[in-house]
Amino acid sequence: MIEQIAEKIAILLRGKIPEKIDTGKITDEHERYFANTLNHLISFTEEVHEFLIPLSKGELTKIKILPQNFFGSPFKELHSRLLHLTWQAKQVANGDFSQRVDFMGDFSEAFNAMIVSLDNNEKLLKRKIDELEKALSHINNLEGILPICSNCKKIRSEETDPKKQACWVPIESYISEKTEAQFSHGICPECLKKLYPEFK
Repeated sequence: MIEQIAEKIAILLRGKIPEKIDTGKITDEHERYFANTLNHLISFTEEVHEFLIPLSKGELTKIKILPQNFFGSPFKELHSRLLHLTWQAKQVANGDFSQRVDFMGDFSEAFNAMIVSLDNNEKLLKRKIDELEKALSHINNLEGILPICSNCKKIRSEETDPKKQACWVPIESYISEKTEAQFSHGICPECLKKLYPEFK
């Protein structure tokens, strides 16, 4: 019996799961107790093994360890924290940068630094977008070719009849209509000489 128990323990120590001992044929009460205890150890080890393989592959659902398996307690705790971390990562992906991890040592520091960086980058991006939107709201582009009278400098409105005088508007009116620019009038030196020679 001792050899059989020693062989089962040796198999466990090699990271494999041995067959349980058949306790039905054991007559000695102490040996039966020892065999039953070893069978529990085999069951617990098998359960932890079946839990850890999917966990190591990142599969967090459909795995469980029975509450009475005390070997599995640290792994159940790790599983619970990984589930919570997965939820937190989804919250961050949805823009909630208030999430922080405080239970995974070095990983917590790296995760939290990543969240702070993402938060700062998003704030910077929002500021840049606001600046661009403000700048865009002040700009109404004049695009394309503007038909302008070579003599009086009136501009013909888009898609209008060039033969109708009403379609030609002063350049100031045209630009004021298309942009937020406003005009104040003055007179340049050349025109002053031409129009008011007495003010030389």
